[in-house]
Amino acid sequence: MAKGYIINNWTEDQGLGVQLSYPEDLVVDLDDMMRIFYAHITGAGEAGNVLVRLEKARSNVSSYFTGMESENQFMINFIMELGEDPEIFGEAVLSEINKNILFYLKRINQNPASRLDITIELTDYIKNSLMYLERLKNLTKEQVMAQIYYSEKGRMILEILQEKPHTKKELHSLLEEKTGKFIPNIDTLLSHFVKTDLVRQDWIEGDSDISLFLLSDFIITRSPVSKLLEDAKKGLPNPYLASKYLELATGYFSHYKPSEVDNLKIASHMINPDLFDYIILFRERAYPINKVPRGPGQIFDQIRSFLATLESDKIITVLKNESDLEWIFLLTDITAQKFYPEYLIENIRKAVSENTLKKEPAIRHLELLEQIYKK
Repeated sequence: MAKGYIINNWTEDQGLGVQLSYPEDLVVDLDDMMRIFYAHITGAGEAGNVLVRLEKARSNVSSYFTGMESENQFMINFIMELGEDPEIFGEAVLSEINKNILFYLKRINQNPASRLDITIELTDYIKNSLMYLERLKNLTKEQVMAQIYYSEKGRMILEILQEKPHTKKELHSLLEEKTGKFIPNIDTLLSHFVKTDLVRQDWIEGDSDISLFLLSDFIITRSPVSKLLEDAKKGLPNPYLASKYLELATGYFSHYKPSEVDNLKIASHMINPDLFDYIILFRERAYPINKVPRGPGQIFDQIRSFLATLESDKIITVLKNESDLEWIFLLTDITAQKFYPEYLIENIRKAVSENTLKKEPAIRHLELLEQIYKK
């Protein structure tokens, strides 16, 4: 499991100091912290991420540095177990956490008199973020597909394999070329594709490297909520609310057009376990606001916050009944839907005719696609 966060600050007169550690007993000695810092400042010392393996602390560290030219130089270190890779959690998720941590750090600098209170808020945020990151290890297959889509590297891997099969080395090289970044562990990225049965790894006789075959594709999309629409047509939960819901849902989908921006928004909610739990709950029925089930230890303000996020992105809608009581309806379901990649048959034929794909992997890919089609 993830060990925690250590936040360092750098000043010319005092050097590298520790701003905050969570948990408090998490310690990485100065020599190792300087190793991380030097990994950042080698070259231009620009803002960015590095991944460092610390043998002494038996940890992998995903570290973000604000850069030597920033007003305040902070280094945010996500400390993991030695065998863990940040790609398990997704680069976009870790970047969002870093952005929020920097927001708290900026507030501390701007309000020194409130330093203690803001630090307590920051500590609570990091605590909740670590719990969230742990839950990301146990996503459903549908959520893992959303995680693939939400990741720039995941979308690039999908695009590469939509063209034709590749060996693992070829894919690794193409991905580094497209991203312009060093990718230390391609296997972690590919594990998401294997777990969701999108990709099959197989050996081709005579090849020295494993080949990767895309067997299923998927789309991220919004769709009408079938159960709620059926209920509304029956006048449930009551005729007044049913009429309002049918009008809203029909109006929304008469103008809905999928886009990458909207799909990324959907994917971000799908991989958030707290938000997605509520989406699953609201698929089955509408709830009056005072009857929405709470998770262990949840307070009503937390639920309000989750609901506000979903409402602003048109995933739920809040309707008032005749007595002005608010009811929560799922306006749009959000899903990752698999489909058979028929387009690959033509892509494989074209790649063979243009001599960019050997006959053996082409035949093997077609055999695997035939097996999937029959199923």
